[in-house]
Amino acid sequence: MIMRKYLYALVMCVCGILPCLGQDDAPIRWQVSVKMTSVTQGVAVFKARIAPGWHLYGFNLPAGGPKSTEIDMSQSTGIRFTAALKPDRTPVKVHDSMFDLDLSWWDSDIAFRRPFVVTDAAKAALKGKISYMGCNDETCSPPKTQSFDKKIGK
Repeated sequence: MIMRKYLYALVMCVCGILPCLGQDDAPIRWQVSVKMTSVTQGVAVFKARIAPGWHLYGFNLPAGGPKSTEIDMSQSTGIRFTAALKPDRTPVKVHDSMFDLDLSWWDSDIAFRRPFVVTDAAKAALKGKISYMGCNDETCSPPKTQSFDKKIGK
């Protein structure tokens, strides 16, 4: 009878822990998508989901500081970009006491967009990598790189 109680308690603990193991607690998560606006034109969309209290660093930061955000689409095939990558809003500019530098960052969810035209429908794919780093008021996550590969069309 006592053994059954221990076994029941163990099963309940494991069942309570398992859902937590699958959760992604990364402070910054990326979603990459392609939105076609016509048969031959579209927009690459990169959305950063930023946890409350965290920030994603901007582009082209000064040397000696954190890793700048970079979205590299140079591996893309069958498409030609028609404009530069553009964020939905400008980053905030702040003097960061942790690095003692003037830096830029986004402190809430942000999307970046880049329009393109399809030049070869059979090979059309958005490919590349996102390199980024985030911090809060106490710590920084290590620099990370995430690859993406999205077929365009069909």
